[in-house]
Amino acid sequence: MDNKLITGITPTKCLNWIYRKNPENYVYPPAVADISDEYYQLNAFETYSQEYFVIKADSLEHALNISVELYGNASLNTVELAYLTTVCEKLDIDKSEINAFALHGIKGKKNFETLKAITSFCPVIQKYLSVKAIPLKTIAVFAKLDKEFRRFIRNTLEDKELSVQDFRKMVNILFDMQAQATDEDMGPDLLKKLTEKKDMTRLSFMKEMQNLTQGVSVDIFSDNNFETGELTFSFKASSIEEMQKKADSLSLESEKIKNIYRFLDEQDIC
Repeated sequence: MDNKLITGITPTKCLNWIYRKNPENYVYPPAVADISDEYYQLNAFETYSQEYFVIKADSLEHALNISVELYGNASLNTVELAYLTTVCEKLDIDKSEINAFALHGIKGKKNFETLKAITSFCPVIQKYLSVKAIPLKTIAVFAKLDKEFRRFIRNTLEDKELSVQDFRKMVNILFDMQAQATDEDMGPDLLKKLTEKKDMTRLSFMKEMQNLTQGVSVDIFSDNNFETGELTFSFKASSIEEMQKKADSLSLESEKIKNIYRFLDEQDIC
């Protein structure tokens, strides 16, 4: 069958992945993909028409790519990428064959699991993610938050607009401190209280690190602000003799260095 506008057919399946602020602004006319005489609706998902533009497709992957291209691959928001993921899984479509994922740099099991999680978020969060370019890494952290902390973020978004930076900061603080939060912390000032707790915890941590590194003959620092246990040991030497002396001193200080790593391990950093 050639691509053409015909009447008298009814789409049997729908590839609905759309999530737009103005979903009624669809591409017209409604189109369907013909795959082995089965019709998959490609656009205008909430609309049934007397006539459809029929496009011959070689596979479901081909049909889904056509559907996305009707709206523009580059225009997809994060929530639409999430629904696109669920369509693929529901119909056993090979995600590696979907152009939109490659264009938006989506690959790897963790990223697709994060996208799937978005489909279960409340409408307020979904609406926010559809208009703000929140990194998937931040969304993955949000998905791990306890229910009351997600609710706090939802309520905040209902009250005011958050920038991407503010959203990321809020999610990270809540995630880092949720285990230390008490019933007394819950309420409108939750973020402020947990930020103060985090600052105190950080101050205590840095004070202990200063005590542990005192007396070590080389400089010790973290390139990633102690997000991991990877430390850099640095010293300067103007001669081979001086370098050997520094290396020998470091060898004699192995117990001090072990204590540093033990402390990091106790903080769940290693």
